[in-house]
Amino acid sequence: MTHPPPDKSDPQEIYARWLDALAHIAFAFSALALALYLTGVLAPFIAPQALAELWRLPVDQYLARAGAPSGWGWLSLVGRGDYLNLAGICLFALISLICCARVIPAYLRHGERLHAALAILQVLVLLVAALNLFPGAR
Repeated sequence: MTHPPPDKSDPQEIYARWLDALAHIAFAFSALALALYLTGVLAPFIAPQALAELWRLPVDQYLARAGAPSGWGWLSLVGRGDYLNLAGICLFALISLICCARVIPAYLRHGERLHAALAILQVLVLLVAALNLFPGAR
């Protein structure tokens, strides 16, 4: 029994292709960032020897003692080995947002307005969370 070829304009196919590609990119970036950190090519912001002591502290004390930035302040340190690894983690976190945004036009082309609206809402929720627009909300 043969199956018909997949419809390249199908939102599920688009999501799957983008998910696969972005996961490979994020993995390669993270592996490179880790290699640069472990080999010392990029110096860390926080010395590895200090981590064991710092990790035991509550976050406010950790930030104060390490002199580490909070919020999006870490972006200014992305050239340091430890923070470049954080950028790799952030790439993985962005994958679902990008994939959801990418399928919105496909849903609209297929006349699936409800799915498009749900994808738009999901993208908005992910953006609000990523940007920490409601910092006091729990």
